Amino acid sequence: MALKLITPISTEPITRAQVKQHLRLDINDNGEDNQIDTWIAAARTYGEGYTNRAFGTQTWELSLDNFPCRGYIELPKAPLQGVASVKYIDSTTTENTMSDTDYIVDTRNEPGKIVLGYGKSWPSFTPAPVNAVIIRYICGYGGVSSIIPKTFIHAMLVHVGYMYKYRDVEIPKADMDSVNRIYYPDRIFTL
Repeated sequence: MALKLITPISTEPITRAQVKQHLRLDINDNGEDNQIDTWIAAARTYGEGYTNRAFGTQTWELSLDNFPCRGYIELPKAPLQGVASVKYIDSTTTENTMSDTDYIVDTRNEPGKIVLGYGKSWPSFTPAPVNAVIIRYICGYGGVSSIIPKTFIHAMLVHVGYMYKYRDVEIPKADMDSVNRIYYPDRIFTL
């Protein structure tokens, strides 16, 4: 299984102004702006990885060597907004696209899934040696009705605060544990 980011988040979920307010920095002092922007992106990336979620709308591509034996495919990075395509490459390197009438996109469960439709089956083919199944999908908060949870905003601000405090050294484990405890109730565990 391989996961590749196709379209990254366009706007960070927290702003530089929010960070400066949280850190009690002068909003008009621009001397740390580039560093703050780096910390914001790092805190989001960490939070997304820890929770198995996407904190803003993103497009990802999941590659599998073959279709699974079970009737569904879980898609990493909740919440799932939709599936753009399910493609597969056969042993002759011909790319085929699975009809969207053959599967159902489950956006209600986390993680989201592609589920075979009633009476349908995954395409039968001799796959290319690796990465024969390619699923492109859109996920993240920021879709039609999803807004990033405030606990994630808080965790990112706390994390940036620790990066500011320990800017020249590694953040102590106890402090990172406090960030993880904020995220933990909304963390998605996959098998």
